Formats: sequence, structure tokens, C-alpha cells
Amino acid sequence: NNEYALQSYFGRLNYNYNDRYLLEANLRYDGTSRFTGDNQYGVFPSFSAGWRISNEAFWSDGLRDIISDLKIRGSWGKTGNQTAGLYSFYESYQSTAYNYNGEVVQGYMQTALANKDLKWETSTQTDIGLDASFLDNRLSLTADYYYKRTDGILVSLPISGTIGLDAPVQNAAIVDNKGFELGLGWRDMVGDFLYGLNFSISNNWNKVVSLGGANPTVEGGLADVRRTVREGYPVNSYWGYQTDGLLTQADIDNGYPVYDPRMGPGDIKYVNRNNDDVIDAEDMTVIGNEFPEYPFALSGNMAWKGFDFSFMFQGVMKAHTRVSGALAEGGSFEGFTLDLFKDYWTPENTGARFPRPRKSVDYNAMMSDYWVVDAKYLRLKNIQIGYTLPKELSRKFHMEKARIYVAGSNVLTFSPLKEWGLDPEFEAGRFLYYPQTSVYTIGVNLT
Repeated sequence: NNEYALQSYFGRLNYNYNDRYLLEANLRYDGTSRFTGDNQYGVFPSFSAGWRISNEAFWSDGLRDIISDLKIRGSWGKTGNQTAGLYSFYESYQSTAYNYNGEVVQGYMQTALANKDLKWETSTQTDIGLDASFLDNRLSLTADYYYKRTDGILVSLPISGTIGLDAPVQNAAIVDNKGFELGLGWRDMVGDFLYGLNFSISNNWNKVVSLGGANPTVEGGLADVRRTVREGYPVNSYWGYQTDGLLTQADIDNGYPVYDPRMGPGDIKYVNRNNDDVIDAEDMTVIGNEFPEYPFALSGNMAWKGFDFSFMFQGVMKAHTRVSGALAEGGSFEGFTLDLFKDYWTPENTGARFPRPRKSVDYNAMMSDYWVVDAKYLRLKNIQIGYTLPKELSRKFHMEKARIYVAGSNVLTFSPLKEWGLDPEFEAGRFLYYPQTSVYTIGVNLT
């Protein structure tokens, strides 16, 4: 049904002067059948350079005892992405059926405008970094900061409805990503005790800079996960209502607007952002995003007289996820309920955590910040303890090496999501995933 091709030419030049001055240059010339005319091919250069300062003549031995190695580096480059459909530049026809002389007949029609000016989506990234080691290479440091702009992203810009066809996609949107990566390591030996620790942390800030005149998009069900793409916010930000606790009798008496006329004291109080005395789609706004912030990892390994031990923690310092379906309905549609839903509103328990239960209504489960919950976590991902028999003993049994060990993965997890019965890496939405399992192993390695 389809035929397409990609053709690329690329070259690289490396230069190294005395392990002090480092240079690399790359050039790609990529062509794709997804575009036509002069836009088929794109040129994508990249450059990187490094300076190993610690190899300079002025780097004294006394200074080297403190800072064993030091290099600064930087890079800049472009890459292309051919995201268009295979035949987006053709004015193509689609099959359809219509009535002719009282009979249904087969026909063809054009449904969308074509765009012969489609071209490569381009990402331009700049990175500056530092590599260093200290104290006779026992302490190591790697740090990076990057800035990446992707422009020419395909979007459908509005066109006049009198044309009678759908709008073509155009290279118009711009998205920025910027962030940092930091890694620290320590390795040392004290007598027979060898140990090492590594820590890494990073973060990425994402923002839609421009939609090129296209309208913001909103996707997803109102009682499920609703996301938006709009200028000034991260891609696929959560879109919903802000809330202000639960409705009180005073709110109802004073005529506070409600989402549904059946709502009363104990139901969720949606914020009337535009003060028009109606809770509707005009009151929805960005209420968070699903990008995790500050992911980190800590790992270590130790060895002493045949014993060895290793571990790895991982986690995210800040994250949010939307719970929906039975996770937010509290049994109102006869689904499952969680123990934490026992703290629901009653006239005697007005300070409850959750709204009053109502059978077969979902107005309390609308997309709102009430159901965007804390998803940060810390997890002991791996741990292992082993013992290797002395060679004198193993060789008596004609073995070069014999080691026994006990290991575990996904051993411990600390997260606010545990009270929901959810894995912290749960994808926003309903309880439709298979959670990660904990695995424990006892093993023997024989050589």
C-alpha cells in the first residue's frame, strides 16, 4: 500500500592535539520521500570541542593532587525529523459512498488540502559540560546544561470554512526543552575494604513556545484524563477545573454556582474562575503536567574479604498524576473502593477528605486538581549480597571460582501513591496496568 525511502550522507572529522584540545565536526545530508521539491533534503551540522585543562603545562603536581583531571566542553548541533505522513504533499482522494438516483454508489473525494511546502522538523541543541576528578581520582564529577529548540513542528493552522476541506499540516510550532544533568562518584579503598558510591540527578523543563497561529488542543474525556497543548505550558499539560474543597450549606444558600444542579453540601466545589455564575468549560485551566521533576538515582558497591554488596535507589522528587475511573468514583458506579475512601463527607464529618458518595453520578469525578495526586517516590530498585569462597577452598573441588548470593529487585517503595494501591510509575488514568513485581533470588555462580 505504501512506498517510501530515506537517503543519507554523513561524515565526521576528529582532531586531538596532545590530549588537550579536542574537536569533532559532523555533517549529515538527509533526504526523504515524505517531502517534495527543494524540501526533500536537509543539511544538519554539529560541532563539539573540549579543553582538558589539567593537561596544560601550568597544571602543577601540587594542583593535580587536589584536582586530578579537569575538562570543559561544549557542543552545538542540528538534527532533522521527518514526521509528516507519507503522502501529505499529494492532493489525494479518499473513497466515499453517496446517493445517486436513489442508489448508494461508490465515489471519491478530496477531504483535505495538500501542502507541497512541508519540510524537515529541526531540533537545535546546545550543551555545555564539565568533567572533573579530585583527590587522586577518588571523587568524580560530571555536569551538563543543555538547551534544545525544536521548530517546524507540524500543526494544522485554521483556514476559512468556505474552502470546504480540512486544513493541511504546516511547519509552524516551536517547543523548547532545557535542563541539567549532574553525576557524582566516589571510589576508595581502606585496607581490604573497597567501596564506591554514585549519585545522579537531572531535570528537564519543557514549554510550548509557539503554535504558529494554530488553536490550542484539548484531548481526553472530562471524567478521565484531559490534556492540552497550548503556548506557555508543557506539552500535554493537565486541563481541568480548580477546586476549593467541598461545598458547604452556606455555599448553597448563597447561590454559589455548581457543575450539576443535583450537587449539594459535601460535593466538590469547582472554582468559578471567570465569575459568570456558571461552572462550565470556560472555567477550566492548566492544573499540572505529567513530566516528572528531578529524577535521581543512588547506587553503591562494597567488597571485603570475599563478601560483596551492591544496591541502587531511584526516585523522583516531584511528580503528579491524574487518577480516574473507579479510582476517583469511590464506588458510585459499583466499582471497587479503597480503604482511604472511608473518610467521606457526612453531615457529622464535614472535614472529610473525600466528597459524599452518590450512586450513579460522576460529577465529583470530573477532571480537576482534586484528583491530580502526588506521585513522587523513592524505590530500592536492586540489592545484592554475595560471598566468594577463598580460592584455596574452591580449588579443592576443582573450581576456579564459587560464589553464592542473595538478590532482590523492587524491594521497597516509598510513595504517597501506595495508599491508592498504585505503583509510582503508574500512567495517568484508570487502573489499567500491570504493576512492577518484586523478585527475590538465591543463586550460585560456579566457574
